[in-house]
Amino acid sequence: MTTVGILENALPATRLLEKCRLMFQVQEALENQKVEFAKKEEELKEREENLRLKDRELQDSLIGFSKFLQENNAKKVRAEKKALDEARIRQEKEIEIRELENKLEELQKERATAKTTLERMMAYQKYLELVVDVTQEYHEINDLLLRHSTLTSTCDDLAKHIEECSDTLETLRVDLVAYRKASKDEILNLENDVSSAKQMHEKKKRETAGIEQRMDSILQAAASRTLARGQLMH
Repeated sequence: MTTVGILENALPATRLLEKCRLMFQVQEALENQKVEFAKKEEELKEREENLRLKDRELQDSLIGFSKFLQENNAKKVRAEKKALDEARIRQEKEIEIRELENKLEELQKERATAKTTLERMMAYQKYLELVVDVTQEYHEINDLLLRHSTLTSTCDDLAKHIEECSDTLETLRVDLVAYRKASKDEILNLENDVSSAKQMHEKKKRETAGIEQRMDSILQAAASRTLARGQLMH
């Protein structure tokens, strides 16, 4: 066979080998791209899973924060109600003290009036006794004796009334002193409770502000991750 014939037979075989080599390279490149694509897809899935976990954590944090705000608001409402109730109780105690003081003053006046009346009756009784002693033959002696008996009974009643007023006055005075002391202690305790409630309210406000600041940071970070995720998907 001549050289020209050999070359003519060799060229188709060479071209076939070249095509096979190119096909192999293309196939190898496709396989590499598949592997790379699978790797990137796995990375994207992992990122998506991480984002889902972060989103779930963020939702849990938001739920917890919402519950905290609700509880804090409920505590604030209870503290304010307690402060109002304590202020009302304090006002009622002060009114009761003033009423007791007025009653005590009235009893003191009544006692003084009864004492003055008794002294006047006693003087009149002594005068009648003197009249009876001097006018032994006086025709109206029975009237004087009857008047004497009436005045004596009246004086006894007044003396008994003064004694009762004195006992009542002393009892009321002791009760008022004890009530004032108890009310003073109770008012002091109420003021301490109000002060503690105000301090607790301020503390909760500071805690709430700190949590809100942290939640803002978490939300900003989540927004940035969501934006980055969207860019990756495009």
